[in-house]
Amino acid sequence: MSTQANVTTADNDPRDTWPDPTDEQLAVIRRILAPRIHQARAERAVEQSAA
Repeated sequence: MSTQANVTTADNDPRDTWPDPTDEQLAVIRRILAPRIHQARAERAVEQSAA
């Protein structure tokens, strides 16, 4: 097995070959992350108001 195949260059960026996420995939990500984002924002607001 050659390690040469795993080398990423500007001409061979793996992100160029990945398809764009579907709307359904983005919706799942939003549902998973939304509660964590709201919690982090609330904690940050509390910290800023205490300072």
